[in-house]
Amino acid sequence: DTDVTGGITLVEGGADGALAFNGGGLSGTVALAPRGGAQGVTIDLAARNARFGGEPAMRIARADIDASGVIGEGRTAFTGSASAAGLSYGTLFIGRLAAEGALEDGVGRIDASLSGRRSGRFVLDLNAAIAPERIALAAKGQFAGRRITMPRRAVLTSLDGGGWRLAPTQLSYGDGGMIASGSFGGGNLDFDFKLARMPLSLIDVVRADTGLGGTISGAIDYRTSANGLPVSDATVKIEGLTRSGLVLTSRPVNVALVARLTEDELATRAILGNSDIQRGRVQARITGLPRQGVLIDRLRAVRLAAQLRYRGAAESLWRLAALDTFDITGPIAIAADATGTLQDPTVRGSLSGDALQLRSSLSGTDISDIALRGRFSGSRLQLTRFAGTAVNGGSVSGSGIVDLRTLGETVEGRVLEIRGPIIDLRASARNARLLDTGGLSATITGPLRIVSNGSGGTIAGRLLVEKASWRLGNGAQTASIPTINTREINLPRDRYQPSAPGAPWRFLVDARAPSRVDVDGMGLDSEWSADVRVRGTTQEMRIGGEANLIRGDYTFAGARFEVTRGRIEFDESRAIDPRLDIVAETDNNGIDVTVSVQGNAQQPEITFSSNPSLPEEEILSRLLFGGSITSLSATDALQLGAAVASLRGGGGLDPINQLRSAIGLDRLRIVSADPVLDRGTSIALGKNIGRRFYVELITDGRGYSATDAEFRITSWLSLLATVSTVGRNGVSVEASRDY
Repeated sequence: DTDVTGGITLVEGGADGALAFNGGGLSGTVALAPRGGAQGVTIDLAARNARFGGEPAMRIARADIDASGVIGEGRTAFTGSASAAGLSYGTLFIGRLAAEGALEDGVGRIDASLSGRRSGRFVLDLNAAIAPERIALAAKGQFAGRRITMPRRAVLTSLDGGGWRLAPTQLSYGDGGMIASGSFGGGNLDFDFKLARMPLSLIDVVRADTGLGGTISGAIDYRTSANGLPVSDATVKIEGLTRSGLVLTSRPVNVALVARLTEDELATRAILGNSDIQRGRVQARITGLPRQGVLIDRLRAVRLAAQLRYRGAAESLWRLAALDTFDITGPIAIAADATGTLQDPTVRGSLSGDALQLRSSLSGTDISDIALRGRFSGSRLQLTRFAGTAVNGGSVSGSGIVDLRTLGETVEGRVLEIRGPIIDLRASARNARLLDTGGLSATITGPLRIVSNGSGGTIAGRLLVEKASWRLGNGAQTASIPTINTREINLPRDRYQPSAPGAPWRFLVDARAPSRVDVDGMGLDSEWSADVRVRGTTQEMRIGGEANLIRGDYTFAGARFEVTRGRIEFDESRAIDPRLDIVAETDNNGIDVTVSVQGNAQQPEITFSSNPSLPEEEILSRLLFGGSITSLSATDALQLGAAVASLRGGGGLDPINQLRSAIGLDRLRIVSADPVLDRGTSIALGKNIGRRFYVELITDGRGYSATDAEFRITSWLSLLATVSTVGRNGVSVEASRDY
């Protein structure tokens, strides 16, 4: 709140006194005093982090106004300056503003410079020359990377009886231009626009973030009739019309449009075309317009007769709606006739398509060969049937409705959020891979429902997971860059703060998987069962429930373990980072080694123990190199140190394991020389082939080589084979059991 104190007193020659402003981010004074037979005014105001109510609200990070002048009979004089930074109003953001001006007896000049953002960045320099009954305005700058110039400045001259006349004014923007002329004020409004390749992105100045692209050429005439009602004629051609969302950009479409608005009706006709459109025609007629009210309300309330005929690529129309949740491509045919009113239309017609494809960048869904049949009823498109094939050969089929009555409306008055259609789709999946994103993929069977009110929506289902895979530690690549919680102070006042995004989609999915859930990564190669709940939103997905081990192996630094216990718990109240409880065991040279993986998936705690009990470094030495820590070479010691460092949370210098990961091996180690076998210092390369077969090649590069193979018949019975250049070949059976 801002407090106003002080007082004004009427005295001889005018008013005298001062008003002081304080609080709510506003401070300063407005002082009045008689001056030379005239009324003097002095303004000295400052705003710091001020906010003014309303919808949308205005926020000012910093502003200063300093002005003074006199008002009296036969004399008026004002001078002043203003500066501001960080001013926002709705989607308009002004980073910096500076202005100054002087006016005396109707003659003066105002100069201003401002920069900021509205959909795109802008920089403008403005100057106005003011004289009695005449104002000349010129501007230059940039908007969204394109130059703005005025080869012919705007000249306004006053009209007898009130109002102003605008002389032909030329505005150039990018490679296009416009000449505007007309008159306004005094009950008169008459404008004539001539356009030549004018970029449609300039619409973002009026309505932010439309994402429109292309150019418009033609003529538009707008005026008020003798009855005070707007009438207009437009003949335009739009070349390369596109609309861009966050992910997709529509294919360019050429549009030829003719429209006429009279006091009683609106008639319009448009032809759409590109290389993918065989037929595209829209025509409409609205008659019986009332003689009172705002134009848009008059148009929505009376008789409508409209027709749409389209045959061509679905994406040419779909992407113009800028719906990024999913994308539809392929040939489609639409025939629709609309009657009733714009406010409550009655649509009749049909929609059909074959060989359509639906993709979603959010979920990784890819459904092809979609056959679609639908009919229009009222404002609804009734999808009687759709069926398609998932990328893995599974099937998806269903039906539903798409209601168009909300299309294009703003969401609760927020101009940044535009409603799409109301959607209620019911689908059934059979062995279809519908999720493949962020290291998580799933092939499912069961019912799905997609519901939207035009602003966000819900994806719900109760599913049987036929097959799934999840890559542990999928965020590990970014985890190497520390994330430090910070609070930024003394933020530059001219820095643009992006607006909040539109409403996200929510998940309400329960999934059950008796088996065939593969969990890999961070050394784990395993199969699990799961019973999970997918919640949260497309911006922050959450998972609850648990997964339990069926079977698996764990590999650490080339040593392989059998997983004997496994449980993964998901907490839907937190970001996806489940708790692990995994135990794996192996037998190495008569020592039973147990590895325990506990904690969160992205930063697990890995510990080793053995029977008989040995220090962790000794256990690792025997696992990695087959010998005691006292017999390690310098290279072996380096690798052992890196392994210990990684266990304790440090990265460590680990060239051997980095090389192993880069070339796709499961084990890579240095083997010490053995004079008995006539073997020099060697390298051993091992690879798991499936879950049961392991092959390792050992060579010293000077004539010695050996190949070891192991086939695991059961968890305790293995078949071993060895072939070497020194004639030590053989096959054996190895059995091991715990008692």
